[in-house]
Amino acid sequence: MKPSFAETGLFRALRPVGDLAAAAFAFVSAFLVRMELPLPFTTGRLPLDRMRLAAPGLAAALAAQLAALYLFGAYDPPRPGSRPAFGRSLAAAAALAGLALAGYFFLANRAFPRSVLLLYVAFDYAALAGWRLLLERGGRGRPRRVAIVGCGVSAREVATAISAQLQGPAHGFAVAGFVALPGEKDAEGAADPILGPRLGRLEDLPALLAAGTVDDVILAATGDSWQTRLIDGLAGSRPDHSNVLLLPGPFESLIGRMRYRSLHDLPLIEVVRESEWRSNRPVKRLLDLIAGSCLLLLCLPLLAGCALAVKLTSPGPVFYTQLRIGRDRRPFTLRKLRTMRVGAEEEGDEVLAQADDPRLTPIGAVLRRLRLDEIPQLVNVLSGTMSLVGPRPERPGFVQRYLAEVPGYAERFSLAPGLTGLAQVNGDYHSSPRNKLRYELAYMGNWSLWLDLSILLRTVKIVLTSRGV
Repeated sequence: MKPSFAETGLFRALRPVGDLAAAAFAFVSAFLVRMELPLPFTTGRLPLDRMRLAAPGLAAALAAQLAALYLFGAYDPPRPGSRPAFGRSLAAAAALAGLALAGYFFLANRAFPRSVLLLYVAFDYAALAGWRLLLERGGRGRPRRVAIVGCGVSAREVATAISAQLQGPAHGFAVAGFVALPGEKDAEGAADPILGPRLGRLEDLPALLAAGTVDDVILAATGDSWQTRLIDGLAGSRPDHSNVLLLPGPFESLIGRMRYRSLHDLPLIEVVRESEWRSNRPVKRLLDLIAGSCLLLLCLPLLAGCALAVKLTSPGPVFYTQLRIGRDRRPFTLRKLRTMRVGAEEEGDEVLAQADDPRLTPIGAVLRRLRLDEIPQLVNVLSGTMSLVGPRPERPGFVQRYLAEVPGYAERFSLAPGLTGLAQVNGDYHSSPRNKLRYELAYMGNWSLWLDLSILLRTVKIVLTSRGV
């Protein structure tokens, strides 16, 4: 099956081109309307000579358009959501672009008609909404039919995610069926209520692809292998200078972004690179100190306002401390602005926060949605118990449970926990611990300074779009 239009490079290139055209159209139209029509609260039509203000402002409008849309996720892969939510996102992006344009003229000390600026925001939103709706309709294609290899917990997790269309409407998958691995306990039967019909054996997959019965194959073998159990056993007891190496077979050799070390003429994959992490930690720590200090100074007025709001709207302390588990499973005290009523967990065990959690105070729900309650954790970053980027720290009770239930979970404690992480910018708030671990281990295996900076920038988008709890 050929890729749908939404999966082509042309589709991805058309989005910013059309967005720039929408901004240019809105900018010129705002001037033309003001020159032809007297508007309420204005002294009359705009003189023709004011068009000279358009030239220097157009470039700023185009740059602000792309930046605002990027921050509000307009160039991210499609995610499930309603059209009203997408419309609100475009409206917020248009408003932010207008504010950026106003800031440009203010800082450049250039005169600019306020009425034109207001018209620009309205026209820009209308043009963006029309363009993106047209692009969405043209980019739709039929879902790609996938065969899932495996029928265990991981395979069912994949099938459930596909059924919920977590890949987005334009890049959707549809489960055509499954192929059981040799020796799997659930390999009996012709169909499965979650995985669909059994498509045959592993040997049948080439024929299924050639015949067009399936378009893609997803390998979803169990993670509870002897290799995973070995890594779990080594975690926490392995010296900093040690590594774990693997002699790859053909399958492992095909996986991208691997680090190899030669043993004569044998390529060994560095599965765990503690020696490299030891050399990179000073660079990562320097980023934490510089960026963390700047962020804390910038956020101090905002933190003071949030703290005052917490104090005035609910009884109890402003800040909330909680025991979390950090690097090498060492406990530390995490600081947050209090978002729940006092004594919310005194009557029961540790409970994960939920959407519309009844324990949240009204102002706490706002702080949680905008992630403003996390600002005090910058103190943890500066003290060294946390990093700006890394696996999110969990509470002791959850850690004990996940260590027993999730294969490979112990390896995440090789890193300092982070204020944000790859799982937070790519996954969902309520994603399973098993799935979050996939992102965390991928982050460990592919760390670079640029990856940290990318995650921090994408976190800004998460905050602006209020994704998750």
